[in-house]
Amino acid sequence: MASNSLFRENVRIMNLQNLLKTPFPRPRWNKKNLFWLILIGMSCSLFIILFKPFGIENVNNQWYYDLVILSMGIVFISSYLFIAALVPSLFPALFKNWTLGKAIFWYALVMLFTGGGLFLYKSFLAGFSDFTLSEYFFFLGRTALIALTVSFFSLGLYQYLNRKSLNSISSQEEYLLNTSQGKAIRIHPRDILYISSDDNYVDIHYLKDGQRKKEVLRASLKSIEAQLVNAMTPMYRCHRGYLINVNRFSIQNSSSRNMLLSLNGYEDEVPVSRQYVTNLKKLLSIDP
Repeated sequence: MASNSLFRENVRIMNLQNLLKTPFPRPRWNKKNLFWLILIGMSCSLFIILFKPFGIENVNNQWYYDLVILSMGIVFISSYLFIAALVPSLFPALFKNWTLGKAIFWYALVMLFTGGGLFLYKSFLAGFSDFTLSEYFFFLGRTALIALTVSFFSLGLYQYLNRKSLNSISSQEEYLLNTSQGKAIRIHPRDILYISSDDNYVDIHYLKDGQRKKEVLRASLKSIEAQLVNAMTPMYRCHRGYLINVNRFSIQNSSSRNMLLSLNGYEDEVPVSRQYVTNLKKLLSIDP
């Protein structure tokens, strides 16, 4: 009994380690990301002005109060831009082979730094009357809650407008697939069409430079699924013998129990097992 518990605990630890090693979108600077940063920063200021969380309120009706709150949004944006430029230039190796674990560490660091910048600005305006470590962490907690509330609302709105946005972004990251023979290949999930099982082998159908290709690997479909399928990729199990890129398929015909998918632009057809029908109808934007 004890050995079984130890085994399950080791499996959980390994699953967590694999999750942290999952490829994740790198922090990149472009006009779109800058737009979202400005939007979230200024939205946080407007959120404070409108909803007055944590008792933050202009009780004396000073005319400049709202301007100060808006200026904190600018400080937040400036602090983020500063650390986003500084750390990659000092530690370029950290930003290679970006993973979920690195992303968690990075955004925790960003929160500590931007929260520190806002706290210094607030303390300066208050004459450093409450410049203590405990007040910093209290202020950091409030800042994190407001930023997360606004960010999740923005992300939810963005996902509502574009349901497959996260998959399309995250699939830009390259995955390393290992096999039982020790052979490994690197591939972008966005390039994969589908993966089929053939006894002890898997056939990876993918696109390269616009040309369709196939890679045969000695591996089980289950092992490939464990390395490739997660919430950050468009790859899904649809059958005991198939993994598909949902961005590449359409429903050819379906009923409440059966479904057949067709590969967009090709004649390939892939069956869907009964247990996956409802989920795939939702993923492919068809009401079940």
